Amino acid sequence: MAKKSSLNVLYLVGMALVALGFVLPIFQFSSILGKHQFTGFDLVGDGDTALKIYTLLIFIGGISGVVLSFVKVQNAKLLKLAALLVSIIGFVLVVVSLVHSDGAAIIKGLNLGKKTVSFIFKSLYAGSYMIVAGWIIAIAGFVTGK
Repeated sequence: MAKKSSLNVLYLVGMALVALGFVLPIFQFSSILGKHQFTGFDLVGDGDTALKIYTLLIFIGGISGVVLSFVKVQNAKLLKLAALLVSIIGFVLVVVSLVHSDGAAIIKGLNLGKKTVSFIFKSLYAGSYMIVAGWIIAIAGFVTGK
């Protein structure tokens, strides 16, 4: 008889997609100079301090979710939920920060301040979609335990 694995594969795949989506272009903005794509690391490198922290929350949540899938700890289910929530809250805070920025969000020389929520959602790119898909898969894995 085979030993049952306690590895939650759906949660692991979902959180790995969140971490991978962070390194892919998250936003694409157009300007007079052309199209500009920004990965999570671009936002961390050039953004204002709050934007850097919010952006890192996405990556930290994804990576800690992957690590928690392999490490045996007490309250693992609660910690996995916390990692997922940290990632989601980080993304929401990035969008809110870009919407309410007073011009402090200058990434790669492009001012991203004072954008509307609809503009931000129209500017989402492959990394963002991968992050959202990862959340959905991770939530499904968390709920089902598979």
